[in-house]
Amino acid sequence: MSFKENLKKKMLIDRLSKTVSQSIGSPGRPWKLDKETMRRLLSLSPFVLEKRRDLELYFRELEPGIGEIVVLDNELPLYGKTTLDDVTMRKSPDLKEMVNIRNIIKILHDSDVIMCKGRDALRHVHDRALDLLDLRFEERDIEEMVNDGIDALARGDSEAVMETLDLFVELLGYESVPAAVLVNDYVMFGSRHEAEDGRETFGSIIMYNDRMNILRLIKKTVSVDDPVEQEVIPGVALGEVEPDAEGYWVFQFLKEAVLKKERPVLH
Repeated sequence: MSFKENLKKKMLIDRLSKTVSQSIGSPGRPWKLDKETMRRLLSLSPFVLEKRRDLELYFRELEPGIGEIVVLDNELPLYGKTTLDDVTMRKSPDLKEMVNIRNIIKILHDSDVIMCKGRDALRHVHDRALDLLDLRFEERDIEEMVNDGIDALARGDSEAVMETLDLFVELLGYESVPAAVLVNDYVMFGSRHEAEDGRETFGSIIMYNDRMNILRLIKKTVSVDDPVEQEVIPGVALGEVEPDAEGYWVFQFLKEAVLKKERPVLH
């Protein structure tokens, strides 16, 4: 699988994890787990589905017959160093199992095998899914992304342009520019910083109008909290102020920014 495909999969894993996390809610309160999204996330991880009785179990074998087990229920418990039979008995015991005093103790007290629940278990699955991806890249990988973006821009394929921009945003750690300074039909991303006086600044800023297929760049750092400084953003977007780069040159800027940046540890 290419670096680009691995990066796209990494972004998908992050999005799925965020969606599931939002369904978990606040600690100490009942929640309704987004099971369908969690299934999608588990399908991208080394955990393999095993159905036992009325349980939906996901097993990651670490040694023959023993490993980590996620139970897909609202608590999302993660068990470690145990077997499928053991977790099945604890979570869905039959009558024969419940007459055994040792089994009853195991059913009532799972501290010997439980690793974590909820968001902590989700984070573990997320990290194991990322472990399967090779996120190392060479200059040719970034050049391929640039060429894809330039080609999409030339064709006026705004969806493909945004896909390439999203990949660069991920690599560079850019964030969305606040809605208060956005211009109609533009999406904007940049490197976010907090000035010594607490003001929020962005620089550089990438802006793309998907309706008109316009891609522009502001290299300078702009305080989005300063009414005077922030005027440069609509000025560039509307063509009243000269951008630092436009069109395919923006992709070249992004390429150079990635290659100059210390290789990120993507997690």
